[in-house]
Order: sequence, then structure tokens, then C-alpha cells
Amino acid sequence: MRRILSVLLENESGALSRVIGLFAQRGYNIESLTVAPTEDPTLSRMTIQTVGDAKVLEQIEKQLHKLVDVLRVSELGQGGLCRT
Repeated sequence: MRRILSVLLENESGALSRVIGLFAQRGYNIESLTVAPTEDPTLSRMTIQTVGDAKVLEQIEKQLHKLVDVLRVSELGQGGLCRT
């Protein structure tokens, strides 16, 4: 099942690398990745499209929350709406 996650993280050197590294280490596939600044220049929003069942998504979210740069993780539902 295809899942889309929205990740709010600090706009710091190495933050993107840590998130991507987490996916690589755990063997999770990224189908699509978009990163853009927010209105707050100290923050970035990352949108990640991945594939997995509910258990895989839960593991991804738990692991992302452990990263020091990650402030919030939300799953985007149909139509781009956030489910937190």
C-alpha cells in the first residue's frame, strides 16, 4: 500500500541525510521525495512517498520520531489531508 508522509524537521546541515539514512538502514524504499523550506527559515518540510502496510508505516514513524532534527511526522491521506 502506498503511503505519503509529511515530515517537519529543522533546516540544519545533515538533517536530510539522517532521514534518508534511516530509510536505507531499515530497507524501506522511497518512491518519491520532496523537500522545501517553510515560512520559518529554520524549518523544512519533507514529503516522502513509500510503500508498506500499516505495521511498516508505524515502524517508519517511530524511527523518524527518534531523529533529533524531526519535529513532527504526519501521514497524508487522500487529497493531501494530514492525519496526525
